[in-house]
Amino acid sequence: MALFEEASPICRGKNLSWETVLLFFNNMPREAMPKAKFNSYVETRINAWTQTHSQIARQLAFYYEENGMCYPRFTEKTSLQDLFAYMQNWATKYFIPNPYAPSLKGKVPTCIYSFIVKSINNGQKDFDEILDSIFHVKLSSHDKVNVYLSYFTNLFIDNNHQVSINERLGFVDSELYPAEEYATDTKKYFDYFTINVNKYSHVDIDTGTNSFRPYITAIKSKPFLLLAGISGTGKSRIVRELARACWEEGSAEYEAQKPKNFEMVQVKPNWHDSSELIGYVSRVSGSPVFVAGDFLKFVAKAWENPEMPYFLCLDEMNLAPVEQYFAEYLSVVESRKADENGVITTDPILKKCEEQWYFDLTAQLTRDDEVRARFNKDGISIPRNLIAVGTVNMDETTFSFSRKVLDRAMTIEMNEVDLYGGLHDRHEKIGKLEAGNLIGTAVEGVDVYWENKEVCDTALKYLQAVNLNLEGTPFKVAYRTRNEVLLYVVNNLPYNKDSKGNALSQDYVIARALDEITNMKILSRVEGDETKVSASFLDGLENTIKTGLVTVCPNLFEEGEGKKAYVSVSLAKLTEMKKRLTSGYTSFWS
Repeated sequence: MALFEEASPICRGKNLSWETVLLFFNNMPREAMPKAKFNSYVETRINAWTQTHSQIARQLAFYYEENGMCYPRFTEKTSLQDLFAYMQNWATKYFIPNPYAPSLKGKVPTCIYSFIVKSINNGQKDFDEILDSIFHVKLSSHDKVNVYLSYFTNLFIDNNHQVSINERLGFVDSELYPAEEYATDTKKYFDYFTINVNKYSHVDIDTGTNSFRPYITAIKSKPFLLLAGISGTGKSRIVRELARACWEEGSAEYEAQKPKNFEMVQVKPNWHDSSELIGYVSRVSGSPVFVAGDFLKFVAKAWENPEMPYFLCLDEMNLAPVEQYFAEYLSVVESRKADENGVITTDPILKKCEEQWYFDLTAQLTRDDEVRARFNKDGISIPRNLIAVGTVNMDETTFSFSRKVLDRAMTIEMNEVDLYGGLHDRHEKIGKLEAGNLIGTAVEGVDVYWENKEVCDTALKYLQAVNLNLEGTPFKVAYRTRNEVLLYVVNNLPYNKDSKGNALSQDYVIARALDEITNMKILSRVEGDETKVSASFLDGLENTIKTGLVTVCPNLFEEGEGKKAYVSVSLAKLTEMKKRLTSGYTSFWS
């Protein structure tokens, strides 16, 4: 996001906010049509532009023109977060602004990038002169920097933002730029960079993230995660390392003991309300003053940097009753809604108050005028980039979770121990995590259903079969779980390679996701004595899950040459639960 806040050639007009660009994208025609018809079509739907529709469409590489016709690159609508991801992918790899967009002097080649490269190869090293020879108008220093960033993002710009052309331009070669014919053929240029609109937020997923995939996709599906397991397995550490992975390796924040997008809060056994987390109004001094808690302060920090994931770790979360001290969050997290532009909003966790203490509080929480204005107008709500993670140990000193908590959280167990782990590297090798990997724009099933109808229908058939086994029990799932199942399955689709980079079938990816979400959202709610949870009940559930997974992916459990049988986490958990039942009581929790 920071790149585009500065990149005026991309969103040049004063009305071209990201939301407006998304509106433009989602209202464009999805078929080829003559240029005049295209302009007329868009003008009847959007009237808030400071540039022509044709310029914007070309500049953002949504359309290209050839022989008087406008051709769309994409055929589906998208969300705000995916638009960011597309633009970032285009900007860092494919030379945005669209090199065919700006007006050129005389009879220079059609493609700006080609012209710059040829100028350099012909010995012309002064970047200012090169740009002056291209554009009709003399560019400001700011615009020159933007053009430089757009075309040569890997090159050096000094602290004074003065463009410097040097030997680093040697990076320009055929590996980064297609063959010469692409520089003069607009259609070939765009065809060369065609990508699926539903996949561009997941370009170049690092296979090194595979072992952390369940954490990443669970967070994207619902930014409230429970990490359960025996003490000392690194639950809080993994939260810190996920926050660290959002920074470039070697950067100050990456090397810091505590990255600024991570906050640890130790839960105390005496917490029975939210005063320690959110805060409280004190009247000791005579005038009311709000004493802000660490959670509220961290919420404000997250609002100030909305494109960076912020991780709040509640350590030993169930040392106190979660339903009491975390009540406001549990209510607000269920109010998350995505509007038609993919912008997620929630109800306020601290409502706006007309008393002076409230305005003093917002001034204390942030120096960002825009964020404070939001707080003063709408109250303090949960930003979409805030990720709450609770670490959980289940023993006689802790509280169990109610279904209210379990229904609102994604649960992952961490009971495996690798005694050699952490001895070779100081930090976990997660790989670089982009905002699009962790921050979702879809909140409900309807947000992903129609764009992924076949996949979602497969998941729904599986869920219906499982729910039949839960009929007549308090464990039957409803719409909230339905939504999270669909989100989790869809969010896992891009992770279609194994740790060695080998392709996985879509059926396998869907079945793996269904297995994991069954463990997270269904089995985590099952507990009771033999009157509630009988052996026959667990046997029937086990059979339904296994049959359902094989129906989705017929060879899931088969072994072959160079292929291991899939190990199901939900079936393994059911085996544990059946063993526990021999004592007269069973539950998901160890």
